[in-house]
Amino acid sequence: MQNKTIAVIQKCTVVIDRLNRLFEYVGLVLLSMMTIIVFVAIVSRFFAGISLSWVEESATFSMAWICALGAGLASRKGGMTTIEIGIMKFPFSVKKIIRVTACILSYIFFCTMILFGYKMAMVVRTQYATTIPFMSMFWVYVAMPVGFVIMFINSLAYMAEIIFSKEDAS
Repeated sequence: MQNKTIAVIQKCTVVIDRLNRLFEYVGLVLLSMMTIIVFVAIVSRFFAGISLSWVEESATFSMAWICALGAGLASRKGGMTTIEIGIMKFPFSVKKIIRVTACILSYIFFCTMILFGYKMAMVVRTQYATTIPFMSMFWVYVAMPVGFVIMFINSLAYMAEIIFSKEDAS
């Protein structure tokens, strides 16, 4: 029974890791686009005297998504749930308990943020960006609950690795 459970968890972990690769690429594309747009805006302002009003807002919106995706990816290795220096001196079994407890407490926080982040996105769905009038603010605000969903999923994979690990990786 335990072997089947481990096999299922390993398959889920593989799927999560593949999704993370997709999120990495999306983050890379957003960062690249943001860099190019800001560079073009700087060049156009100083050399052509043309100010692109939408650049700052689009860079801010891109950064919100990059941070949401990055935080989700960081949680895959426990980067958002534990402070390693605080548990380094404990024996392996105690570290395991602390890490699992931190994950469980994080799930409560993640679910709260998903719920309220979605509610907030729904509140602003009828508002539009100032310099990008065709863009609903929903698409900016929904980055938060999406990021927390990614954190939740990655923390599940991290917690499964903790529970089924036989030795201390740190």
